[in-house]
Amino acid sequence: MEGKTFLRIAIITICVGVTALGYRNSSGDNSEAIALGTSAACTGVGDGCTASLGQQARSSFGHEYSFTVSGGSQPRGTTKNVIVECKRALIFLGDWSCAPKRP
Repeated sequence: MEGKTFLRIAIITICVGVTALGYRNSSGDNSEAIALGTSAACTGVGDGCTASLGQQARSSFGHEYSFTVSGGSQPRGTTKNVIVECKRALIFLGDWSCAPKRP
């Protein structure tokens, strides 16, 4: 009987922990992810690039940001929209990494 009790407690603890980590990803501080996303949006555009954040979508598994990018190697006055996808290294844990999403 004690083995089953321990197993139940372990399963409940794991479920609560995964839920808390997912909540932190979707509702926690995302300033680090936005900073990395801004840099990723300017990838390949060159020096003098400015990216302004438009829309954002956050889930337990990652974030998507829409940036309006101008400057850099683009002709003057030209802007483009870039969607950047940010994920953690180990789904719920680890450092953020961001890359432009392929159309």
